Amino acid sequence: MLTYLPEDRILFTCDFLGSHLATSELYSTGRPGEREAAKRYFAEIMMPFSNLIVKNLDKLDGLQIEMVAPSHGPVVSNPSYIIDCYREWSAGPMRNKVCLPFVSMHGSTRVMVDALVAALVSRGVAVERFELTASDLGHIAMSLVDAATVVIGAPTVLGGAHPAAAHIALLANALRPRTKFVSVLCSYSWGGRAVEQISGLIGNLRAEALEPVVCKGLPRSQDLQAIERLADQIAQKHRELGLM
Repeated sequence: MLTYLPEDRILFTCDFLGSHLATSELYSTGRPGEREAAKRYFAEIMMPFSNLIVKNLDKLDGLQIEMVAPSHGPVVSNPSYIIDCYREWSAGPMRNKVCLPFVSMHGSTRVMVDALVAALVSRGVAVERFELTASDLGHIAMSLVDAATVVIGAPTVLGGAHPAAAHIALLANALRPRTKFVSVLCSYSWGGRAVEQISGLIGNLRAEALEPVVCKGLPRSQDLQAIERLADQIAQKHRELGLM
């Protein structure tokens, strides 16, 4: 629910059109970091409701808005800017980008991730790579906003996915990004169902599942060839969407 004050042309938006920014400045000034704070807020709070956002943004058409006053973050004196950002983030085109969160215990998964990053970059696909033991979850959420593909890298622990990888799968499932394609890189020693577990945790993603790459121990030549094929497939899928 939004409130519009026609006398002063102010839109009071409560949780909508806000930002994760605590500042002594009452008004947005276009200073560095404001767009990032707004995108982080969208990613962490609003992204699951992208379809509703598109419908509700249409209700603002025709209103003369000179100021947006949200409950979170500074007052926005350039309303068209934040409204256009929300249109882009909720319904705009995806980027030619892979979001690649991963964790590695003994190095096998890291070797696979390094190989995939190199293969994707050589094919003209951008990659945002996140080491889950050190990355800010908010930054991963921001990457999910417009990444056409998500690949999760996970070693196997006690028959299942590493807890950090399972956690990021749960997060992605809750945030419901508009990701088009998803895959998994997985290493194991004696067996397990890590790929199946991760797949079961991301049921909310309306994304096409690409063939995962699973290797026993350190990746061998056939595993690295499979990674090259995955990179080929991702690049082709992005081209088909007109992203490259």
